[in-house]
Amino acid sequence: MNDTDFRPFETAFDKESALAILREATAGADDGEIFVEKRVSESLLLDDQRIKSASYNAAEGFGLRAVRGEVAGYAHSTHMTLDALRRGGPTAGGGGGGGGGPRGARPPGPPERGFYEGNAHGG
Repeated sequence: MNDTDFRPFETAFDKESALAILREATAGADDGEIFVEKRVSESLLLDDQRIKSASYNAAEGFGLRAVRGEVAGYAHSTHMTLDALRRGGPTAGGGGGGGGGPRGARPPGPPERGFYEGNAHGG
């Protein structure tokens, strides 16, 4: 990501595809939205007129939301791709349809050998 103009509908995904995903995600919903954002921050910490630390952070992403009555479905990602937007549509659409969206795979179970069995450093 660079500091040039933020144009997600020209660089990440096309506007018509994004709107089609939004329409599908909000089918049956009272309201819905897609938003995109880019944040850039810089920080300098001075101590006795000397730079003690400096930082720079840049992030971008999108969010999809569908609302039906008191229920809201939401999906977001820092991956600004049409594929990520497509994957987020059904999750956000859970709010419009009155129930949860699809669940991801279960996380893996605990390791075969516990951390506190023996030396934590593998010895």
